Amino acid sequence: MIAICCATGRCTEPAKPLQVTAFDLPDLTGKSHTQEDWKTAKLVVVVQLGTECPVANGYLPGLSRSHEMWKKQGIVLIGVHSDPTVTLEDARLHAREMQIGFPVLMDPRQVLARQTGATTISEATLLSASGTVCYRGRINDRYSTTGKRKEMALVHDLQNAITATLAGQPVSPPTTKAFGCPLPKLTADKPR
Repeated sequence: MIAICCATGRCTEPAKPLQVTAFDLPDLTGKSHTQEDWKTAKLVVVVQLGTECPVANGYLPGLSRSHEMWKKQGIVLIGVHSDPTVTLEDARLHAREMQIGFPVLMDPRQVLARQTGATTISEATLLSASGTVCYRGRINDRYSTTGKRKEMALVHDLQNAITATLAGQPVSPPTTKAFGCPLPKLTADKPR
């Protein structure tokens, strides 16, 4: 079991919390981004994207709307392509077609996925500005493990985690099971 901590440092388990410590990843324009980009953010949301994942793509319109609201609150939203088979051109085309309005990073070596513990495309991770994982899991309950899509989400896990963290409260639950496509495992012939 992993420990998840909120920005206040209160952990749900006595183990060491997951922490994003260092990365240097390009966005779709080739500009380099590091954790230093978050210095002035209150919180950071990292969402695993996939060009072919219908669940992740289904969340994109809502995430783009949330991005505008969160930006006003000092919350940074970042999409990440951690599938080593997704090319830069694939990601650019995907961003145009899906009208993604937030920054998207390329992470074929799965640096952020490993540091956050993400295993599923569509999985969201909420980080403090210092990189401590506050929450990891589904965005909401709109998609079930059976693949059925509800008309409306009833439980807004990610937003609830943001609200609790901003209020200095522990996130409950700190992890949920994200439904989507599995992140491909890196092999010797794939980039590391």
